[in-house]
Amino acid sequence: MKLLLAFTPFHTPASPPFGLACLKGALAAARPETDVKVIDWNLAFFRRWLLGEMPDLCQYHPAHLLGAVCPSLLVQDGLGERILADLSRLPVTPDEQATYMQAARILDDLYNRLASFYHDILFPVAEGRRKLPRRAADAIFGAELAQVEAEQPDVVGFSILAEQNLLYALALGQVIKQRFGIPIALGGAMMSHLHPAELLTAYPWLDFVFFGEAEGSIVEFVDAWPAQDFSQIGGLACREDGRINQHQHALPLNLSQLPPPDFSDYSLDEYIAPEPVLPIITSRGCYWGKCTFCSHTRPYGPIVRMRQPAEVIAEMEQQIERYGVRRFLFVDEAISPRMMRHLSQMILDKGIEVQFGMEGVRVEEAFDEALLRQAHQAGLRWVYVGIESANQRLLDLIEKGITMERVERFIAACREVGVVPQLSFIIGLPSTTEEELRGEIAFLKSHPMDSSSFVLMLGSPLHEQAEAAGIRIEGQQALYETPHGVVHAPRFYFTVSEGLSPAVADAIVEAAGPYPKMRPHLGEVHALLLGDTDFFDSEERPSPPMSSAEIALQVLAQEKAAGRVDGRWFLHALGCLEDQDRLEEAFHLAQAGLNAPHLSPAERDGIKLHLAAALNGQGQARAVLQLLGKNGRDPAILGEKARAWFALNEPAKALRQIKRMLSAGYEIRWIYYIQGLCYEQLNRPAKALKSFAKAEQRDWLEPEINEAKARCLEKLNRPDTAQTERALAGRKRAYLGEPV
Repeated sequence: MKLLLAFTPFHTPASPPFGLACLKGALAAARPETDVKVIDWNLAFFRRWLLGEMPDLCQYHPAHLLGAVCPSLLVQDGLGERILADLSRLPVTPDEQATYMQAARILDDLYNRLASFYHDILFPVAEGRRKLPRRAADAIFGAELAQVEAEQPDVVGFSILAEQNLLYALALGQVIKQRFGIPIALGGAMMSHLHPAELLTAYPWLDFVFFGEAEGSIVEFVDAWPAQDFSQIGGLACREDGRINQHQHALPLNLSQLPPPDFSDYSLDEYIAPEPVLPIITSRGCYWGKCTFCSHTRPYGPIVRMRQPAEVIAEMEQQIERYGVRRFLFVDEAISPRMMRHLSQMILDKGIEVQFGMEGVRVEEAFDEALLRQAHQAGLRWVYVGIESANQRLLDLIEKGITMERVERFIAACREVGVVPQLSFIIGLPSTTEEELRGEIAFLKSHPMDSSSFVLMLGSPLHEQAEAAGIRIEGQQALYETPHGVVHAPRFYFTVSEGLSPAVADAIVEAAGPYPKMRPHLGEVHALLLGDTDFFDSEERPSPPMSSAEIALQVLAQEKAAGRVDGRWFLHALGCLEDQDRLEEAFHLAQAGLNAPHLSPAERDGIKLHLAAALNGQGQARAVLQLLGKNGRDPAILGEKARAWFALNEPAKALRQIKRMLSAGYEIRWIYYIQGLCYEQLNRPAKALKSFAKAEQRDWLEPEINEAKARCLEKLNRPDTAQTERALAGRKRAYLGEPV
């Protein structure tokens, strides 16, 4: 049997994917006759973009770059190669550090632009609303499809670490299945946070979903392949006798019996980092396991398992010998003081020259200056520490098990011995008062750290005990809705009955002004490597680099000076100007673009779309209709015509355009809300109610939608349900900090 296991975009390409290396190691030890090829398509994707090897995908953007910066403009004139070079060497001097920070910021912006650009193209494909033409699939996935064709595997499996990896895998997996007929499997940590049966229902072409720890399941899968009987495999969901069956979780694995991860298929020197860093673990699960906001241990189950320190050291020595690496990142959910002490002592006793960082460090009393100094002598340079709050009541509420005095001592001890502490913080924990938040802001301003808003996660203790925490669960978020079913996200919509909502807390923190975050760097791998320099000793930052739109406009100015102005040029420039809210300039440029010679029909439609969107924004609906005339094929243009007819209070005509647009698989923001309002104006409350329900799926935190639903329900003589919707609208307004 031959397996091709791949990691897909989007993820920071600084270190090799750990999960696939673990699977390859398990199969190599248990079934060495099985041919297993592991590929990091995420790394290849970003290298192709930075090296200028990707085709121009503008023609496949469904909205003709409306408000979007084309990523192909951002890596021209060698900029991508310079970013790659600047992030692949360790900055030592102040000038090198400034150059590094600029490159990290630009790559971060490019990452977000690429993710947004591909989302625009692939999201309707993943939802089954649009098909990806063969030419488009070849342009977008050409490199991956060529590898699949060359390898001819029996199964293609995708490792999904987080939501941002899933969209690309779903779109690519469907193309592989259609073109080659190869069974497709999904696995990885994210599958333990989703509902595997939902995935199989929503995507009939999908064959297998692995969840939980898969080193044992994948071996059993290989054994079952010849007979195609997968009924006894734990941690697997698949179709059996025409039905979808989700088996029980696999039994917890004995970590001492697992072989080391196999990184041999990765090109370690191609990762965007000054030198290779390998992930490693000492345990699975969290030895504390009480934090009420956390759901990270779902892939591992409730049983915490720890390796013997000698086993961890043996793995490090083996990887050093096999790959020539000297840098490791411990990716445990939480690493204990005892483990850190034993590992540090053994590294020192053996004289192993390594440098390492640790992602999961709790502020335990045992992590004192003596232990941290010993660990630093052994090679520890960076730790990621979940502080979560600076208020003791809130820390006790989330059962963090730490005190602020201990936090301050820990930070001071780290800095005294030379270990960089990277702190994390959650804004808007349940029941936070404004007075408490003001105190937390003072802490935020005194220590560099990362922060994020509170999110209610599936399977967390707060999810299971929401009411006691003053949380009202309003519904589960959806990732994708296909004609066959919905795939729900592992997050919930919620409102609060006491304290500040995360939305209000975020606004207060934002209004309080900037606080000193960590110096810009490219993620935990880079933080570990930079921890051995004086990079984090200074708070100074270079001036912000040009934004993506500014870089793109500079490239376009050069093209214009060289006389290379065509329809494509106008579309690129319009998208950049709109991205910068330079709408007046975009308006005049679109007018000029329509008079440009040699426009293709698609380019003319695209420029008309930009001009129509500007006219709609200016309230010139009749000018929109005059401009677009009877043009009715391009879905995005249909959307602008629908907006214009709606503005002119012509609901029937707007509905005709909306129906045609949606039939083509295209959406614009608020289109379902507009559709509902049109039905409401035509006194069709039942139809309107369905449209408003769809609008709420797309834009949940909008109280106007619930108020519109209430009006329809009253017309349908359902006053009790109408009152329920109005009450929900009130809770949403309170969540947003608006008058109720």
